[in-house]
Amino acid sequence: MVNKIYDVFNRIYYLMKLNGLWLLFTFLGGVVLGVIPSTIALYACIRQQIRSEEETHLYQMYKKYYFENFRRSLLFSGVGLVIAIFFLAETIVLANLGTNTHLLLELTIKVTRLLILLGVAMFFPVFVHFEVYGSKTVIQPMIFLLICPLEVIYCCVILVVTLLVFAISPLLVLFIGIALPAYGMSLVMQRKFNRLEKNINFSVGVEIEG
Repeated sequence: MVNKIYDVFNRIYYLMKLNGLWLLFTFLGGVVLGVIPSTIALYACIRQQIRSEEETHLYQMYKKYYFENFRRSLLFSGVGLVIAIFFLAETIVLANLGTNTHLLLELTIKVTRLLILLGVAMFFPVFVHFEVYGSKTVIQPMIFLLICPLEVIYCCVILVVTLLVFAISPLLVLFIGIALPAYGMSLVMQRKFNRLEKNINFSVGVEIEG
């Protein structure tokens, strides 16, 4: 029992350190250019921790992942800016719609927004696990949205619960704001990735033996 309590507090402390590094490196990149590489570094460190339980030299590891992906993430920052403008335009359109008119348009906008948000949420765990380039960086997360419906639901639940926790205690946002949901979603997706890889290796092994 004592060991479990210690493990919980140790994990919370780990998430606090990660969240602090995320804030530091996001501001280091001037927020707009820093948020994407910093988020990638955060997910990469979480993946490393989940796979090997390795938490030593966290700052050096985070810094390595951040600068390795900084130049490549400039394109993603541009895409993120386009998405932000798109969301702003959608918000303006929704604000100008009547309450009982254009129901189909309103529904389409909200569904599109949800799919984009889920695609963005899926992008980071997929990006740090698979070596994808070009159009696959966009296509791969969308594919996982289709082939992992259960995991997508789990991730949505994690996000909703996290938002509720932060609504109850807003101060937690400063300490574990992005690290908490990122860790939960990474844990869910990493288990899915491991199962998929085992199934692929098993299928290849059976085919070779046959």
